[in-house]
Amino acid sequence: MTRQLDVYALPILARDLPEDGVSVAIDVLRATTTITTALANGAARVLPFESIGETLAAKSAISKKRSDDADALLLGGERGGVLIGGFDLDNSPKSYAREKVEGKTVLFTTTNGAKAILSCRGAVYIASFLNAEAVARRLLAPGAPERVSIVCAGTNGQYTEEDLLLAGLLADRLTSGEEKFALNVQAEVVREQYRVGRGRPLVDALKASRGGQNLKRVKLLGDVYDAAKIDSLDVVPEFRDGEIRIFTDSSDASIQ
Repeated sequence: MTRQLDVYALPILARDLPEDGVSVAIDVLRATTTITTALANGAARVLPFESIGETLAAKSAISKKRSDDADALLLGGERGGVLIGGFDLDNSPKSYAREKVEGKTVLFTTTNGAKAILSCRGAVYIASFLNAEAVARRLLAPGAPERVSIVCAGTNGQYTEEDLLLAGLLADRLTSGEEKFALNVQAEVVREQYRVGRGRPLVDALKASRGGQNLKRVKLLGDVYDAAKIDSLDVVPEFRDGEIRIFTDSSDASIQ
């Protein structure tokens, strides 16, 4: 059986994703890298929101419903690449250290990444260079959905090289074995670009990317080095029923 692998450079291009497929959300610099780091460091769950207002409203609602959980809630995210006023954490992976996030629920909003995650359909995995191998294994596991859709966040409606680079790496790993995939044009392009440039150090490619240059402007270039720690985390965060968690099995129920 030949499976289908599609890559979309921007969420707006990923229309009509199938509910019975699997989507892979990518925002290398930095949302999906930060979410993966937070959950690997013991965060209970991450709740993504498009707007600051929605994030604050959700915190208020959860606090009123379960006042005993108020201290377990953290506000995280960015606007313009930097900490949002009144929030606990920004969008730097290093901010989500175990001592800060273990056991906590992170209500999370970013300029681009949260929107990309919320646009996905079907089973939704969160990918970064940190967990690229773990995501690829999951996509190749027996019983995985026939159609794989990789959705890149981009920046303000423009594609970003760093997201397409990870999409190319995943396309390369998925098609280098015995599994057969048909690729859309974008998947073929990013796979070839990845193969041509893979001798270049990853951190150099990320620093030169649109996202890397944006981080340099706000003096957060150190986040690029954290995002380049390829295959360093063996976790696959999943977005289900409004929350991102590391689910232990398919029957694991959502926390309400």
